[in-house]
Amino acid sequence: MVTSRLDHPGVVPVYGVGQDWIGRPFYVMRLINGRELKEAIAEYHHAGGPSQRGFHSRQLLFTLLEHLASACNTVAYAHHVGIVHCDIKPANIMIGKYGETFVLDWGLAASFERTSTFLTPNEATVRPHSAPSGSTSGRRGGTYGYISPEQLGGDGPIGPASDVYSLGATLYEILTGQPPFSGHDKDVREKIRLGHYVPPRRLQSRVCPRLEAICQKAMKLDPAARYMTAKRLADDLTNWMRDEEIQAQPDKWFDRWTRFGRRHRGMTAAFFVSLLTIVIALGWTDRSWKMAAHERALREKSEEERAKVMAAREAEQVSFTTALDTLEDLCRPLANGEMSHLGVFRPLVDRIKSFTAVYLRSFERTDSMRLHTGRVYELRGTVSRVYSSDTAQVIKDFQQAESLYDQLPADEVESFAHEMRLAHVRLSQGRLFIQRDEFPQAQRVLESAAETLQRLRQQQPDNTSMLRYLAEAYHCLGEVYLDRPAEGTPRAQALLDSETNFNQSKLLREALVKATVGEESRNHERDLARSLGYLGDLYLAQGDIVQAAQAYEQSKNLREGLYRANPRDPEHRFQYARGLANFGELERGYRGQLASAIVQLTKAQEIQRELTNDFDEVDNFWSDLGSTENMLAEIYLMTTLDDPAKADEVRQRCRQTAEQAGEVYGRLSRQNNPRGPRGLAQNSVTLAILERDANPTESQRLARETEQWLNSLGRETLLPSRELVTLAMVRSLLGQPEASFRALQEAVKRGENSAYRFERHADLGLKSLADDPDFGPRFKALVKQVRDKLNAE
Repeated sequence: MVTSRLDHPGVVPVYGVGQDWIGRPFYVMRLINGRELKEAIAEYHHAGGPSQRGFHSRQLLFTLLEHLASACNTVAYAHHVGIVHCDIKPANIMIGKYGETFVLDWGLAASFERTSTFLTPNEATVRPHSAPSGSTSGRRGGTYGYISPEQLGGDGPIGPASDVYSLGATLYEILTGQPPFSGHDKDVREKIRLGHYVPPRRLQSRVCPRLEAICQKAMKLDPAARYMTAKRLADDLTNWMRDEEIQAQPDKWFDRWTRFGRRHRGMTAAFFVSLLTIVIALGWTDRSWKMAAHERALREKSEEERAKVMAAREAEQVSFTTALDTLEDLCRPLANGEMSHLGVFRPLVDRIKSFTAVYLRSFERTDSMRLHTGRVYELRGTVSRVYSSDTAQVIKDFQQAESLYDQLPADEVESFAHEMRLAHVRLSQGRLFIQRDEFPQAQRVLESAAETLQRLRQQQPDNTSMLRYLAEAYHCLGEVYLDRPAEGTPRAQALLDSETNFNQSKLLREALVKATVGEESRNHERDLARSLGYLGDLYLAQGDIVQAAQAYEQSKNLREGLYRANPRDPEHRFQYARGLANFGELERGYRGQLASAIVQLTKAQEIQRELTNDFDEVDNFWSDLGSTENMLAEIYLMTTLDDPAKADEVRQRCRQTAEQAGEVYGRLSRQNNPRGPRGLAQNSVTLAILERDANPTESQRLARETEQWLNSLGRETLLPSRELVTLAMVRSLLGQPEASFRALQEAVKRGENSAYRFERHADLGLKSLADDPDFGPRFKALVKQVRDKLNAE
């Protein structure tokens, strides 16, 4: 037997062999008190797994990885003496009572011809008695879910790479709580052979990308692409736990920089982190004993000592002013809506949150610190806007900052800077109200900000910061008039107001691009691209496809230029993907160029997927990804009408993309992000249309679920036009043609005029309406009216 010939601490020793009194063979092995690795994995995931943050969860993961690394080293030893285990899985790895790790069940082990990689001086090749001398194939066997593709083949060789694959599959189960393949799946052999398994982060989004890279390298379909030895897999696991570079995902300069930052907290983020650390550390260290001493002196000593207390307080205020100045400089790009420096900023988030919490606990009610307190609230709101889904609390922080700024005594206010602060904090509120579809509140604060900035423009007409804020105020007002449901204002007038504001923003941003250079100019180019993109949306709402295409083209060219110049910048990646998605929307709803739309949206999806992998905490990246995948799924649904021979294949692609979008919007809904229910409504209606003929019961269930999502958004009269189209489809699927027509008619009144999309859905989501003898002709007339308007334009 193989076990008796392997001399390693990770292999259970055999103490003796013999025969009993009737000639039956037996062997004596060490008794192990412990449990299988599979049980430890189940315990880890029962406690929350990767989704559970905290020290305890991380320790459980490290313990599992240490046992797996130990098993890798045991298997590496076997490879160096010419033995392949052939059945590595969590059930065959035992954890001893005192933390020992054993690899069990060598019954399927096979020998192989050692190459130079596995030849070790003084280590003879061990061959199982069941394998002939020189065997390289061994006996075929293993466990579905962990078995390597080559073990499913015919007479091809089995080597160390097969065990490396199985070790990678074991790591997969540690990360996700389940094996990469299900043994009960009827297509499991084919999936294993083709390497079709769900990536770990698709199942557990909180899995570290570097751990996923280790797992996927070990499970490469090509044996030559896997780790050369099990020892190297063990080394990569150990390096990950030590926060060192790994072979599966070699470090870039940025990774080395951030790792250096994690190991040398006081030296990270260049001069401002050093300054911040010194100021806060010295200030708060001094405060802990000086303030106590000064307060005792206030009660016991003379007026002279009291004066010293006041001097100490003034010095402390100076320290806080310095710290706040540093933090505001650091956060200014985020405050202006730029996410280029997310990676640099990320390590400082916890420090800033801690600083604001300690400050507010100590000085919130101190009148002399009112300006500083307002700045701290604004600082916390700026950070939370990116790193928190609780937008209501973020708005409260900005409103608290505004209130404190308004309460400042006249002698503490420098007029221009004070007005700029008020305008900026109102702009921040306006952006968040738009994000929450609270348009009346957004209009109120944005008009106030614009009025203030117009007045400041008369004082300093060349101040670029003030002009940038003013351009942003015009831009956000354009968004309000474009998206706000009609409430007394005719839709045509609202679109004209939107166009006026977008064009004012565009003119200011064009002037700023020309008047600035370097990084500042590139920021204005990015803002200009946003204005052009929204102008494209406006022209589509007005039915002017030609102008919309021109605006989208200009926007995409600017965004692509910035992206090409710095393809790893998260802000440029985000904006370029948005430009591609704009074109996809144009091709889908107006031009009928579905193949071109798929190309644009697929590229946008790829970039957005990378962004969500790199910056899991930014909801805007997830929201744009879900929107793109919803559009892609609907386009695949439309193309099922074009080629019946390929309809089943396209339906499968549609379903897969829609399910991906559903996962994204489900995540946003769980975080109370208002975009979650809107995306889930569009996602559910696509799946309902997909199931309409194949599974009518499921289709009706999904349609009712979509109706619930739409009801959660508010009254029907307040729904945006896009959600009204979704509601029309839902009612058509539920057999309510009159209500369906009413919702679609209202959507058209509010500017939804994607004629090609309506025409396609006459055979899909609006089929019951189109086929109805009473409302079908009225539907066709409505679509013709929209088409004629577009053609006239």
